[in-house]
Amino acid sequence: MKFSSAGKSVFCIAASVALCSGAAAQQIDVSLPSAASIVQLDYETLFQRMYKSPANLDASFKFVEQAVVRGDYEAAIGALERMLFFNPNLPRVKLELGVLYFNLGSFELARSYLQEAVKGADIADDIRAQVRAYLAEIDRRLSRYEYSVFLQGGIGYQTNANLGPNGLLVRAFGQDAILGKQFGKHPDWNYFQTVSAYYAYKMNLRGDAIEVTFQGLNSTQVKLDQFNLGLIEVTVGQRVAIGQDASFKYYGIGDQVWLGGANYFNAIGGGLSARTTIGSLGIVEAYIEDRHRTFFNSLNYPIASQQTSDLITAAITSDLAFGPLHWATRVGYDESRAIFAYNSYKRYSIDVAIPFAFELQLFGTPHQFVFAPTAGYSRADYAAPHPLLDRKIVRHDNEQRYGCIFDAQIVDNIGVRTEVQYFKIDSTLPNYTTSNFSVALGPTVRF
Repeated sequence: MKFSSAGKSVFCIAASVALCSGAAAQQIDVSLPSAASIVQLDYETLFQRMYKSPANLDASFKFVEQAVVRGDYEAAIGALERMLFFNPNLPRVKLELGVLYFNLGSFELARSYLQEAVKGADIADDIRAQVRAYLAEIDRRLSRYEYSVFLQGGIGYQTNANLGPNGLLVRAFGQDAILGKQFGKHPDWNYFQTVSAYYAYKMNLRGDAIEVTFQGLNSTQVKLDQFNLGLIEVTVGQRVAIGQDASFKYYGIGDQVWLGGANYFNAIGGGLSARTTIGSLGIVEAYIEDRHRTFFNSLNYPIASQQTSDLITAAITSDLAFGPLHWATRVGYDESRAIFAYNSYKRYSIDVAIPFAFELQLFGTPHQFVFAPTAGYSRADYAAPHPLLDRKIVRHDNEQRYGCIFDAQIVDNIGVRTEVQYFKIDSTLPNYTTSNFSVALGPTVRF
C-alpha cells in the first residue's frame, strides 16, 4: 500500500498516539475538523468570494442565503446593500432587504425598500403581491389600534332542530318508556345573524396591547320558537409581548344566553392564554378559562337552574402550514362542576379543519375562494346517573362531527359562506342518542 505525503503524515501521527503513554497522548490533538468548523469555513469562503467579486450576483445571493439561515441578518443586509450599490435596478434585492428589515422590526426602513421594489413598470406580479402583503402588515403593526369585524346573515335548515333522540324508546325511572312524538326529532328552518369583532389598542411597538373581543349570535326558528337562540360573549384583557414571536394574555369573560325568548344562563369568569409562532409554519396558542354559569328556570325550561355550574375549559389551538398544506386544530378539555352531580361532566374533544385557498378569474377579475373540510370528535363522561332516568346507568356520550365550509368572494370584502355539518351522538342513555344534518347559507362582510 502506498501513501501520499499527506496520508503518511496522518498515519505517523496516529501511530505515535497509539504508542505514547496516557499522559503524553493527552498532549497530542488528533481530532478531525468539526461540522461546525466546516460550515464556518464555507461561510467565510462565500464571504471572501462575494467580497472579491462584487459584480458576481450568484456568489452574493449564496452568501445572503447562508447568512439568513444562520440568523445573521445584519451581514445579509450588508451584502444586499452592496449589490444595490453596483446595480440599483434589482427589485428582488430590494424586496429581500425590505423583508430582512421587517424581521428586525425596522418597519420604516422596510417600507422604503418595499416601495422601491415596485416602482418600475415591468415588476413581476409575484413581487407586487408580496410587497402588498408586507406593506399591509407594516401598516397594521405601526397603527395605534387594530380591529376586524366579520358579519354574516342567512338562512339555515336542520333535520333535528330540537335535538330530539333518534328513537322514541327512552329510559325513565329505570325502565323503558315511549316518548311522545312531540318530543322526538323535528326538522325546521331558521334565520340567523352572527357577528365576530376584535379590537386592540397598542401600547407600544413591542406588541403589548389592550384587546377586546365580541361574539354575537341570533337565531330565530320558523316553527320551533322555543329554540330561538341568542348569545353574547365579551372578553377584555391585556396582551403582554415576549420578544417578537410570543406573548401571553390575561382577560375577563362575560356571557349571556337566551333560549326560547327567556334568560337561559349568564356567566362571568377569566382566562389566561399564551401564543407563539413556530418559525414560518404558523401559530400555536394554549389557553385556560374558568367561568361560573348561572342558569335560570323559564316556562319552556322549568328545571334549567339545576345546570348551574363552574366550567373550566383548557385547549391548545394551532394554525399551521407546510407549503400548500394548511390546517387548523383545536384539542380541548372541559370540566363542568354542577350543583347536581348528574349534570357534572368531563369532556375531551378534538377538531380539525383543512382549508384550501384558491383564486379564480370570474368576469375578468380575480376572486378568492376557500374550501375547508372539517372533522371532530368528543367524549363526555358524566359524574353520576340521573335519578329520573336510570339510577344504574351513568351517561357517556361519544360525538362525531363532519362538515365543510365554503367561502366565496363576490366583490372586495363582500362574499357568501355556505356551511354544511353532520353530527351524531352515541350515548349510554337512548334519551341522548341523536343526530342532525344542517345547512346554512348567507352573505358575509369583513372589515
